[in-house]
Amino acid sequence: MILLARSQIYFQQTLCISIFLYSKHSFTCSFFPHKKTATTTFRAHSESSNKFDSMSMATSGIVESFPTGALVPKAETGVLNFLQKYPEYDGKDVTIAIFDSGVDPRATGLETLVDGKTIKVIERYDCSGCGDVDMKKKVTPDENGTLKGLSGTTLKLSPELLALNTDADKAVRVGLKCFGDLVPSKVRDNIVAQAKLKHWDKPHKIATANASRKISEFESQNTGEAPKLQWDKKIIKENLDYELEMLNSYEKVYNDVKTSYDCVLFPTANGWLTLIDTTEQGNLDQALRIGEYSKTHETQNVDDFLSISVNVHDEGDVLEVVGMCSPHGTHVSSIASGNHSSRDVDGVAPNAKIVSMTIGDGRLGSMETGTALVRAMMKVMELCREGRRIDVINMSYGEHANWSNSGRIGDLMNEIVNKYGVVWVASAGNHGPALSTVGTPPDISQPSLIGVGAYVSPQMMEAEYAMREKLPGNVYTWTSRDPCIDGGQGVTVCAPGGAIASVPQFTMSKSQLMNGTSMAAPHVAGAVALLISGLKQQNIEYSPYSIKRALSVTATKLSYVDPFAQGHGLLNVEKAFEHLVEHRQSKDNMLRFSVHVGNNMAKGIHVRQGLLRNFIDFNVNIEPVFFNDKETDPKDKFNFNVRLNLISSQTWAQCGSFLDLSYGTRSIVVRIDPTGLPPGVHSAVIRAYDTDCVTKGPLFEIPVTVVQPHVLESDLNTPIFEPASSKGDNSVEFQPNTIQRDFILVPDRATWAVLRMRITDPNRGKDTGKFFLHTNQLLPKQSCRKSETMKIISVSSDHETTTAFKVKAGKILELCIAKYWSNHGQSHLKYSLEFRGVEAFNPNAYVMQSGKGIHKLEIEALVAEDIQPQLQLKAAAVVLKPNEAKISPLSASRDVIPEGRQVYQNLFVYSLNVAKVAEVSLHAPIFNDSLYESEFESQMWMLYDANKALVATGDAHSQNFFTKLEKGEYTIRLQVRHEKRDLLEKIADANLVATFKLVNFINLDFYENYNQCIVGGRKLTPAVVRRSTRVVYVAPISQERLNKANLPAQCSWLSGNLVFPKDEAGRRVALHSFSYILNPAEKKSCSSGNGNNSANNSAASAAAAAAVPAAVNANTAKPKAPASPPSATSVQPANSAAGDGVATQTDTPPEGNGGSPVSPKKGKTNSDEYAEMLRDFQCTHIVKCEPEMAEKIYSEVVEAHPKHLQAHLLLIQNIEAAQLKSAFPLTFTNGQKSEKPKGDNVEQQNEEQKKLRSALERVIKLADNVIVETDVEALLSYYGLKNDTRSDAAKIKTNMDKQRNNLIEALSKKGIAIAKLAVLDDSLKDRLAEINQVYTDIIKFVDANDLKAIHFALWHAYAHAHYGRMYKYIVKLIEDKRTREQYDELAAINSALGHEHITAVIKRMTVTSFPTTYRLF
Repeated sequence: MILLARSQIYFQQTLCISIFLYSKHSFTCSFFPHKKTATTTFRAHSESSNKFDSMSMATSGIVESFPTGALVPKAETGVLNFLQKYPEYDGKDVTIAIFDSGVDPRATGLETLVDGKTIKVIERYDCSGCGDVDMKKKVTPDENGTLKGLSGTTLKLSPELLALNTDADKAVRVGLKCFGDLVPSKVRDNIVAQAKLKHWDKPHKIATANASRKISEFESQNTGEAPKLQWDKKIIKENLDYELEMLNSYEKVYNDVKTSYDCVLFPTANGWLTLIDTTEQGNLDQALRIGEYSKTHETQNVDDFLSISVNVHDEGDVLEVVGMCSPHGTHVSSIASGNHSSRDVDGVAPNAKIVSMTIGDGRLGSMETGTALVRAMMKVMELCREGRRIDVINMSYGEHANWSNSGRIGDLMNEIVNKYGVVWVASAGNHGPALSTVGTPPDISQPSLIGVGAYVSPQMMEAEYAMREKLPGNVYTWTSRDPCIDGGQGVTVCAPGGAIASVPQFTMSKSQLMNGTSMAAPHVAGAVALLISGLKQQNIEYSPYSIKRALSVTATKLSYVDPFAQGHGLLNVEKAFEHLVEHRQSKDNMLRFSVHVGNNMAKGIHVRQGLLRNFIDFNVNIEPVFFNDKETDPKDKFNFNVRLNLISSQTWAQCGSFLDLSYGTRSIVVRIDPTGLPPGVHSAVIRAYDTDCVTKGPLFEIPVTVVQPHVLESDLNTPIFEPASSKGDNSVEFQPNTIQRDFILVPDRATWAVLRMRITDPNRGKDTGKFFLHTNQLLPKQSCRKSETMKIISVSSDHETTTAFKVKAGKILELCIAKYWSNHGQSHLKYSLEFRGVEAFNPNAYVMQSGKGIHKLEIEALVAEDIQPQLQLKAAAVVLKPNEAKISPLSASRDVIPEGRQVYQNLFVYSLNVAKVAEVSLHAPIFNDSLYESEFESQMWMLYDANKALVATGDAHSQNFFTKLEKGEYTIRLQVRHEKRDLLEKIADANLVATFKLVNFINLDFYENYNQCIVGGRKLTPAVVRRSTRVVYVAPISQERLNKANLPAQCSWLSGNLVFPKDEAGRRVALHSFSYILNPAEKKSCSSGNGNNSANNSAASAAAAAAVPAAVNANTAKPKAPASPPSATSVQPANSAAGDGVATQTDTPPEGNGGSPVSPKKGKTNSDEYAEMLRDFQCTHIVKCEPEMAEKIYSEVVEAHPKHLQAHLLLIQNIEAAQLKSAFPLTFTNGQKSEKPKGDNVEQQNEEQKKLRSALERVIKLADNVIVETDVEALLSYYGLKNDTRSDAAKIKTNMDKQRNNLIEALSKKGIAIAKLAVLDDSLKDRLAEINQVYTDIIKFVDANDLKAIHFALWHAYAHAHYGRMYKYIVKLIEDKRTREQYDELAAINSALGHEHITAVIKRMTVTSFPTTYRLF
């Protein structure tokens, strides 16, 4: 699972709630204790007055007021006192940008500012691109105001709308938007459920009941077994069964149907106007009308759940539809700035404006992307430059970066703060309680952001969590902890991390409880808005640096709270404001002090590298940097000087006491002497005070963290760690939120550990303690998530609880056990940690080269360990080379960083062939697993099927996400962005890796003896590995096994896991990733050049077809494929899919080697051979030439070879391609009805009808030539043979198969032509016997749903009005190749049956499944 956006990580709290259950009557009594008449309620129960009195006493303690002030807590941080003291500093003149999942301007408290009139949410952008609609296509409505939308619907503009259009040509722009990814999946499910209830359930239940009734009636009239029915009765029964099957199939797929709406855009005198046809009927008077949000602040409800707004970019080429990918952003905004009628539930700064910047991408669930972040930052820069200043950014989102000292997104974040003066507040993350778990942001290359941890107060416990008793205030157990991996301080302050606040309308709720650092950050953002509001009104100059310094210096340090979680302490708004006012003239208010440690540019000192026995010296560079340094007056730089007193909080961290600092970099040496430190974590801070004004607090700090580990004895006994304890039972006492951290140096050769836990408190009974277990090892250049265990465990006194987890030898392990913050009571926990280990230590042990043959593993164990190796290969990797890599500039309005820094894209295109249904993941190796730390600002790929329908989307963390893909051809488009074109040029050859899950895992065998491995002899049996090395061998996979595994074409390697221990716990966790490198595939003469060269395959499962459980969504790809399977001797005409899709059999001989003449066949002369070759050459051109030339060639062939039946069939194909429309029955019939001659076109249409009739009659005649010349009885006799023992049986079979296929094709062509003529003459009933005769002739040889006959079977079903059979045949065709025409026919079938509700759904499916263009990034 990829690292989710921090916004989505909410820990469910286990609440201890005492619920008193009253009877209905006692509850009634409590409301009327003063009314004696209330006793009449109890007359039937004969309740005594004593009971009545006791009930009165029980309810006498009811509190009539709710502690509403704690629902959106503000008292804890001094906000309430501040607003009472400074009521005008309530966020006035301050704008907060919310980088999140989108803000609902209609949510309670977010409609207006305090005056009740001014709009609160002044701007609303979807920066992710998820809401973008391609509007490049221009259409001019006709004189009636009608035009064709991209969905195929005819759209109607009223005279009023036409008059609003100010386009010079009166043209409008058209687009199509799928609304499914503009809302969270749960909300989408609610929308679908409501629509199903309103428009689907009733008609569908009636239709299903009617279909079932027809089947019952037929069965009652036709008793006996279905297989024994005559063919005409049998097809009636099949038709009824298929009708019911169709209804059931659509019922199953309804919830997966995606809805796309036509969008129309045109300019008006008041800006762009958007029309969205949510009625799907085309009457644009009833469509949603929305103006640009920036100008109109309009939002419209798509339905009862979802409100949207729009923006327009690139002069109308892009329409941005703004929805919300989760409720999170609205909740965050409400905490920061909610304005309610009740002040108790107000946000922190109720009079601050909001700018909503959606950075969560609905295509990725709600994950943020680099594109969204950069666009949001560019918009902030743009607004600041326009004079519409953004004062504060709140970002309750983030990931964990593998490193933080570089990265393009982090650099742009620093630019926002350092150049534009925006105060950036970020949530620290919900990944504690282990250390070094702060996310990115705030952990970026410079400490320019304000990171916030999550605090919970006693009042919050009571009002929000309904806890039975209040506990002392504390940080939440899961809030992320300092230090950053590079030693910096990520948490600046802590603030209330939970609230019951407003959420979007689509949740169907006014407010919800959410908790996390996501809720703590907007509290601080709101508090900063209060500070800035006051500073502005007092005309006090400030900078992000002076704000952050004031918050840090004045925060309330909580001595009893984990210091790594609270930063400088609990936010104190009052003191922070007083500090800013008092030191308003300070010379350092407009500058920061850059502190970098060593060559890696670390933000602090972090020593966590084994047992420390000697002192360590660190070079620390300190540089003053002015706000907007490049534009600062050189005189200010020249005149700057500050004299500092450096004070270390611990004696083991030492440096010089004084530093004279001018503009420029100074270097000092900090010596860390850990030799006297006991095992554990130790922190210090070196603070720099201005000797001229010590009272304003430190100007900068150098944070220091040192970890001294426990080192275990590694003799012959199993290493076991037990914590020190003063208790007789060796237990450790835990109160709620007690955290016990132990740091252990993992012994060499250890690969897993087993933690044993037990409560030692007597008389606990079934009562359990709820403990949060978090283990962590920090690995070089990897995030804290790469080697960790994180789980909540219930521990009792009844039995021992054990947990196993993987460890890395030689690295310090943090074993962090915390009693959950809301788990009442004291617990005494006894625990121990046992290390076990066995693994291979020879170089490249976990990579096996197939070409090198036998693979050797040199296995060693920590102590004596039973082994039972197992190697399972579970996935196959295919390397995809780009077919195209094109660099181009992006939008001139959305993707230009001020001033004039154009962002470019490198757009890669890859091809992927899936030969059979498979689960596939995609990732670009050079970009994978890096977002904030990446050199490139974004890497997003989109996977499309052959019809350009979007199947899946992925980004930097997509490697472990698998999508089920149907058989077929796919296109992958990967976008990588950067402002430097030359960097994009360097990645032009970037590969993509497609990983296929294997249906059947491949297990490799182990051998103890090399020779036994060669011959596949005696395998390795379970054994014991002690101190010495044990060698085992792995045999390569045979080619036969690889062939049976059905690996994807051009597979490069197989991957899986290798496990050694026999111990079950060890087998679950001590897994080693293993790669098996395959030999390079043999080069074939025909190569697609895409690294995945399988032949084109047809697509889609039956479930995906038509009713099509899978065809409704983009996950079903239907690739290009021939209409019917060609044989080895087929002539593939230029337009083989023309007509009704039946391939032609020919006798084309094989080519000779190197183009040399082929020797004449036995019994044939050279002249005979030449004549046949000339004939076959002529035949290949019958279908390619113009009709007149084709007729001439045909005549020559027939004259020279009157028995060559293929010529007739090839001419039929020519006629179909040139003169006949390839149409399904209902589509053809409806087309004829709509083309009735009218007005001046009568003569022309009559002439076209005459040509059509003539062509059909010619087809019948040509088909009859084949039918008459074919010995049907001989064919039937041959296929009636059980065994053919003749010496030339294979040759005879080939010849008979050709004759049969040609006969079936001729019959099919004839039958279709007869049916079409019957439609033209309106004489289907009269010609039914002819059509039936053709049908019975065909089913003597093949089933009706055989691809060679299915097109005619479709027409036969239509002739009988068997719409159920028609549905089934279309489904079969969709399995072979999915086309829009098939969906149109399905809609017509259901319309003919009167199932208009299904027809509407199929039309939606059609629009979604067959887009005209690829989706915008």
